[in-house]
Amino acid sequence: MYRDMLVELYDKNIIEKNFNSTVFLENLLLSDHIHPKELEIDKKQNLIESGVHNENIYFIRRGIVSSSLGFMGKGRFLGLDTLVMNDTPLYTIKTIEPCELYVFDKLEVMEYLFSLQEGWLFLYLIEKEERNLLLKNHSFLTLKGLERMEAVLIDLAQDFGIREDDMVILPKSFSKKLIAEYANLSVNTITILIKELKKEHFLKTRTANNLFYIDGSKVPKK
Repeated sequence: MYRDMLVELYDKNIIEKNFNSTVFLENLLLSDHIHPKELEIDKKQNLIESGVHNENIYFIRRGIVSSSLGFMGKGRFLGLDTLVMNDTPLYTIKTIEPCELYVFDKLEVMEYLFSLQEGWLFLYLIEKEERNLLLKNHSFLTLKGLERMEAVLIDLAQDFGIREDDMVILPKSFSKKLIAEYANLSVNTITILIKELKKEHFLKTRTANNLFYIDGSKVPKK
């Protein structure tokens, strides 16, 4: 609440322009006091484990990870939520496909932020992103079967889909099982809903693989 009141003293557009994740990354990479490492990691690997202290901050350069908050991809920081109080993480973050990451030492990042007069604004915006992600995912649970499935697929298509002709294709890492867990539905229910969405031409039928081909006209561009 206190930070929300402080933010009101600043212009919203200026904050989002000068204190976003991209600017934060650029500043970290330019700092002489920060020593980032580059990491390539395979799919199905835990980056952060719930209840286990983590000494690193990650930035996703390529790839997708999952947690109880949802899915996060290129351009997202991971691990900043435990930076200030050095708490143990509340949720596990796992790669769902091979990822390329920057790895930062948590102590170096914390000292850098504390050296900035307005460093807390970087944390505020990143925390806001996570809060919005949680609220969005909670909103899916208010929807019923077919409507929820459509909303989930549109959301994933906007964030991670690849447009090809009149379709938006989800990466193959988004299996039926993974989407079922995200939508809080059973795999059997997902299978039935997929058939219904194909009848409605929301999903395109492709027999060559198990990718999700979504009608591009149903997916608003961000």
